Amino acid sequence: MRTLPIALAIAASSATAVAGVTDWNLISAGDVYNTSEVSGSSLIGGTLSGSASWSIAQVTAANGAGVAVAGDIAPGAQLNINNSGNLHLSGAQNGMVSYNGGSFLADGTVDNMVNSAISFWSGVSDNLATLASNGTLDNGGNLNATPTMLGGQNVAVYNLMDTDWQGMGQLNLNIGLADSIIINVFDNGDGQVTLNAPPNFVGGLANSANSSKILWNIRGATNIDVNNNFNGALIAPDAHLNLLGGGINGTVVVGSADLRAEVRLDLYQGYLPSVPAPSAATALGLGGLIATRRRRR
Repeated sequence: MRTLPIALAIAASSATAVAGVTDWNLISAGDVYNTSEVSGSSLIGGTLSGSASWSIAQVTAANGAGVAVAGDIAPGAQLNINNSGNLHLSGAQNGMVSYNGGSFLADGTVDNMVNSAISFWSGVSDNLATLASNGTLDNGGNLNATPTMLGGQNVAVYNLMDTDWQGMGQLNLNIGLADSIIINVFDNGDGQVTLNAPPNFVGGLANSANSSKILWNIRGATNIDVNNNFNGALIAPDAHLNLLGGGINGTVVVGSADLRAEVRLDLYQGYLPSVPAPSAATALGLGGLIATRRRRR
C-alpha cells in the first residue's frame, strides 16, 4: 500500500471549524474491506476492497461524494454508489464502479480531507477520554447518570472498562434528562475491545432514535469486534474495526475496517468539545503517525 503524505492542512477549533468532517457516515484512516452497505458518505484513507453498496440512504458529504478514497480501488472490488453520489479518488481505479446519477472525479485532495478529519476526531476523542464520569453501570447491566452541563447541554459521561459488562445478559441505557451520552470505553491493556452479544443492547441502547446523541469513545484500543445492533457514534481513530454482524447506527471513525454488516445513519449531533488547532510540530507528528499506521495495515 502506498505511503500517504505527511503534510497536514488543519484548522480545528470546534466541530464546525473543520469543514465537512462531521458530515461523513464512515471515516477510516486506512484500508477498508466492505461486503455490506454504508447509508451515508464515506471517507477512506487507504485501499478500498470488497463488494458493497455506498450512500444507500443519502449523500451526507457537503462535497457530493458518496465515497472518497485516498488510496486505490482494489482489483476485484465492486462499488455500487447510490443517490447521485460521486466517487472522489486519488489512487488507481482497479475495480468496477456502478453509478446511480453520480460520476467519477479524480481528486488529489482526499489525503488532506482524511488527515484533517482524523486529526479533528482524534482531538475530540482525547478530550472526551478525560471527562469525569457522572454515570455508573450496576450489576443488572443498567447505565444511569446524573448529567453535567457542558457546552449548554446535559451530558451523561460513563468511563468503563471493556470487561465491565462481560457476563451480563443485557446492557441498558437510561437516558433520563441527558441531551448527549458519552461512553468512554478503555481496553484492559491488551488493545482489545469487544462489543459482541451477549450482552444484548436494550432500552435506550436499542432505540435507533437515540443514535445521534450517543457517542462511544474507544481511545487507545487497537482492535474492536462488534456483532451487536449498535446505536451511537463509534469513535476509535487508532483501532481496526471488525463489524461482523448486527450493524452500527451512527458516525464511525476508525483506523481501518472490515465491514460485514451495515453502517447506518444517523450522524452524531450531540456534545462535542472545543478542539484547538495543533501546532505545526504536532501536526507533522500526527501526520507521521497516520502514515505509519496506514503502512502497517
